[in-house]
Amino acid sequence: MLDFVEKIGPFVGLAAFIGLAVLAFLIFQQSRDVRRLREWAGRAPERALEAADASAAAAEARGEAAGEEHPGRFATFFSGVWGWISSRYQAFDRGMPIDGRIVLGVLAAGIVAAGVLTSGFGLLGEEQGGTKGGGKRGNALPEVAVLNGTATVGLANRVATEVVRPAGYKVSVQDNAPTQFTQSTIMHLPKGKGDAAQLERAVQRQLGETQLEAMAADVEAAAKGAELALIIGADDADF
Repeated sequence: MLDFVEKIGPFVGLAAFIGLAVLAFLIFQQSRDVRRLREWAGRAPERALEAADASAAAAEARGEAAGEEHPGRFATFFSGVWGWISSRYQAFDRGMPIDGRIVLGVLAAGIVAAGVLTSGFGLLGEEQGGTKGGGKRGNALPEVAVLNGTATVGLANRVATEVVRPAGYKVSVQDNAPTQFTQSTIMHLPKGKGDAAQLERAVQRQLGETQLEAMAADVEAAAKGAELALIIGADDADF
């Protein structure tokens, strides 16, 4: 049950976040027309004042002295860019049912929240641990020993080449397991259960579900220091 929850947790969290975003968008859309009408009714004096200012500015420009200094190219460019941004922001703000600054703030908070949630749920990868002493290895994936627990010759090499290495793992050992296994199993050191679960997800598409177990002494000896051991069982003998 815990493994099932760990698998569906990321997708449930992401679906909930998307659902909230869609709901918020629909609420904004619903109240957009109301805000437009309210602003149109309330901006009548302001529009009249803007028209008067524009007329005064035009009259002043027509009476401008011939020797008046003009702003430099940089100032003109900056003014033009700022005017373009300002006009686009005003158009965006008029199209939203609430203050545009609030919308931008909510979007920024949503992006941060999405990053935190997806990282926390494991969609962006878990922190890699799993050294033999339990220390962290930064973002490096742990080494894996691929052991053949069947009578099929060359199975460890095939799985290491076609499954484990393409998933980004370094294979340090390719050999036969000490004993035969009926089901493919991933064994881990005492503090490497999270790494084992991540490897299980990485190989699940090709090998199906695999068991997770603490590393037995004979398997640890065969792994020769690798943090994880993937033992291929009889259920994957025909891989």
